[in-house]
Amino acid sequence: MLIIDDNEGISSLLTSFFQTKGFTTHTAADGPSGIQKARELLPDIITLDFNMPGMNGVEVYNELRRQPETTVIPVIFFSSTLLGIIKRMVMDNPRVQFIKKPCSPADIEKCVNALLSMPKLAPPPPPPPPPGNRQPK
Repeated sequence: MLIIDDNEGISSLLTSFFQTKGFTTHTAADGPSGIQKARELLPDIITLDFNMPGMNGVEVYNELRRQPETTVIPVIFFSSTLLGIIKRMVMDNPRVQFIKKPCSPADIEKCVNALLSMPKLAPPPPPPPPPGNRQPK
């Protein structure tokens, strides 16, 4: 589980919650470090805040979707922002859930269980090398 949120209190609460459910958790306080950790750790789920300095949650999400190794990781957006605004900014994807802050532990558990019950997808294969770069025989 990777928690990307600039609010240390929220990160701490989510970490405690997920650890009581048996998850190994990692945190990132901003978008760029969250993207890097996602690429290194390949977590089962990423929780993502929308309102962060620098890169907002949708920008982070879009970058995660551009990276072959992170494109299939399910994401839960946590935000106090109107979720309708965020939903319009994110392409419809069954591997994305939205939770409005404040929320209950039952809301979080419901989203996590829904995402974990989906079949796990493998990242897409890397593109083939360009025709001019073939190895000599």
